[in-house]
Amino acid sequence: MMRDAELTRARRVAASLPEPFAEAVDLWIDVLQVQGSRSSPALASGTIYSYVQNAHPTLKSWAESGITDLREITKKDVEAAIMGLPSVRRHSVHPPLRSLFRALRRERKIFRDPARSVSLPIAVKLPSPLPSDRVRGILSRVEGAGSQFIVALVAIHALVRNDLPALLLEDLDRSCGQLRVRRPGQLDRVVYVDALTSELATSWLRERYRRWPRTGNPHLLVSRISAVDEAGPRMSTDVTKTVFERVGISARQLRGDRIYDEARHTADPVHLMRLFGLSTGTAMKYITATHPDKRPDPFRA
Repeated sequence: MMRDAELTRARRVAASLPEPFAEAVDLWIDVLQVQGSRSSPALASGTIYSYVQNAHPTLKSWAESGITDLREITKKDVEAAIMGLPSVRRHSVHPPLRSLFRALRRERKIFRDPARSVSLPIAVKLPSPLPSDRVRGILSRVEGAGSQFIVALVAIHALVRNDLPALLLEDLDRSCGQLRVRRPGQLDRVVYVDALTSELATSWLRERYRRWPRTGNPHLLVSRISAVDEAGPRMSTDVTKTVFERVGISARQLRGDRIYDEARHTADPVHLMRLFGLSTGTAMKYITATHPDKRPDPFRA
C-alpha cells in the first residue's frame, strides 16, 4: 500500500505540471518502474517520488519562463537551473534531472540529453597540517626502539599504519637504504630510508634479536605475542594503534601532515604519487590544499 501511495503522489506531482511536461514526467515514472521500451533496474517507489518532487520546481520554472517542450532545454539551461540553487539543494536536484533526460533520450522523446555532461563540483575536505608544536620533538615522547621506528615510518615516510604489520625482514635492505612496502592488488612501494630511520631500524633489530633470539617470525615488526608464536603471524594492528595513542597524535594525522609538508614544496602530483604511493585523486587533494591556484575547473570536460 505504501508503494502505491508514493507512486500516486508522484503521478499527482507530474499532473500539476503543464503539458507536455506532465506527459514527459509520467513517461519518466514509467521508465523508473521498468515500464519503458528498454529494461533497466527499477527504483524504489520512495526514490521515484523523491526524484519527481525534487525536479518539479525546476520544471515548473522552465514552463513559466515560456519553454513549451523539454526538447528546447540546453546544457546551459540545466547548469543555470542547478547552480542557481543553494548548495545544499544542488545535489538533490542534479540526479533527478539527469535521470529525467536520460529516460526521455532512451525513449526517443528528445534528440539529445542536455544534462548528460553536467557535473557538480564535489565538496572535498582538503588536508591541513598539524600544528607544528604537536609534531616537534615527537620521537622524544616515544619510549622503546620499536615504537620509535614505527612512528618514524609514519611521520617521515608516510606509511599507512595498517601496512606496518605486513612488513617482512627481507623487505628492509639496510645496505641499499630501501624498504619495500607490499600492498595486495597494488604495485609495491619502495621507500628510500633516511639516516634517522635507518638508525632507528638498527636499534629495533638489535632489541628484537636480544629479546627473541630464537624467533622464526619473518615479519620486521613483532610483538611479545607474535614473536613467540611458531606460526609466525603478523602482530596485531592494536600494537601500532597503542603507540600513537601514547603519542597523542593519530597515525592518520601524522601521515597527512608529512604529505602536506611535502606538497607545500611542489605542485607536482606525480612527485607525491611516487614518493608516498598515493593515488592520483589523493595527490591532487594535497596539491589543491597547498596550491589553491592549481584548483581544477569542475565544469571543464
